[in-house]
Amino acid sequence: MSKRSQTTAIPKGNTKPVSPEGSGPEGKQPTPKLRQEYRSRAEREHEIQRWVILGTIAAVAIVVILLAITFIFDQVITPNQVVLSVDGQNVNISQFQRRVRLERYMRNQQLTQVVQTYTSFGYTEQQLVQTLQSQEPYATWIKEIQVSDQMGLAVIDTLIEEQLIRNEAKARGITVSQADIDKQINQYFGYEPPVADAEATAEATATVTPTPTITPTPYVSPTPSPVPTATSTPEFTATPSATPLATLPPTATLTSDETVKAFQDTKDSVFRTIRQQTGMSDADINSYFELQALRIALQDAIAADVTTTGPFVDARHILVATEEEAQDVINAINAGESFADLAKSVSTDTGSGASGGELGWSPATNYVKEFQEAVKTAEIDAIVGPVKTQFGYHIIQVRAREDRELTQDQIDNAKAGAFSTWLEEYKESKQGVTTTNSIWANYVPTTPQTIFG
Repeated sequence: MSKRSQTTAIPKGNTKPVSPEGSGPEGKQPTPKLRQEYRSRAEREHEIQRWVILGTIAAVAIVVILLAITFIFDQVITPNQVVLSVDGQNVNISQFQRRVRLERYMRNQQLTQVVQTYTSFGYTEQQLVQTLQSQEPYATWIKEIQVSDQMGLAVIDTLIEEQLIRNEAKARGITVSQADIDKQINQYFGYEPPVADAEATAEATATVTPTPTITPTPYVSPTPSPVPTATSTPEFTATPSATPLATLPPTATLTSDETVKAFQDTKDSVFRTIRQQTGMSDADINSYFELQALRIALQDAIAADVTTTGPFVDARHILVATEEEAQDVINAINAGESFADLAKSVSTDTGSGASGGELGWSPATNYVKEFQEAVKTAEIDAIVGPVKTQFGYHIIQVRAREDRELTQDQIDNAKAGAFSTWLEEYKESKQGVTTTNSIWANYVPTTPQTIFG
């Protein structure tokens, strides 16, 4: 036998018995490669899905946190930021915004009534525009409505005045009752409560249309100007009011109870509209009218020495824009030119200018402070000026002056003028304890909508 034929069939170096095909070391089946790949892919997809879910949850959580921060900032932090401090008393953005909305609402009501009145007299739109642009306080009101910064500044000034009035009234021990507040509310609506013990008379004569009267709000100076002065305002087109005035159809005869109910219904309707459009509460509205009553009470105390007589003057004036123009007018008069002709040709007060600058007889207290002081002391027939006022530069000539008895309206006007002068001086003295944060300019509301913008 040959050597090759003596070899075995078992490969050399592999003496371990081979397991039957398909069995593992212990007889278990090995995991096929395809199944291993499938499980690996499933695990990867599961991991991706898990991260997608976690990422979505995280994103939602971040959005919720950002929304919460925004809400807290907008509803808590921002509204409570201080825009004004007067003698330690703060006014925040929320209070400022509510007051701006109230002033816009008041302006709209007052201007709507003026428009309706002039329209009923047959004024065209162009005539209406020219009339309102040449009369105060309407020109100022329109500008404030259309220019948010103008409204914001006016409200800031009002809030300063009101806090100073509150502080001074408190220092003087001046308070007002709810009856005083109700009186101011009645005046706003043009309402006269019927006399309880005169039922028959009230039934026979009472008529009521309790709509808000056209009364300038506190920051419009109560001291009249010498004459209406044209004020440049933006172009506008009157459109239907966004908030129609609450009016009642006039009735021939109303009983006392009917009069009271008609007024109460109107007041409730108007106050409800104010709450809806301004965000003010009933307490805020009551506080607004409380301040009006407090202002009157403080005015009475400040102007207690106003007498029932006062200086009346017969004067004429020429109003120009600059001091240089005023000096040119004075030089022309001194050179012999006619005062009346110059007034007709150059005076920016077109009302008096058309009649040669004549203002006629009037209480000196009817004029703004600077003009009033000039006519009280001017030498008769002398040319006085230039006298600077808020309207420009005046050249004045007093024809005559004498003391006369004042009517009640003139006495009230004199008191208002004295109080206005005191308040301006008082504000000057309190500048050191009054601070304003300019952030208010970023938060001036432009709502509610008005007929002029």
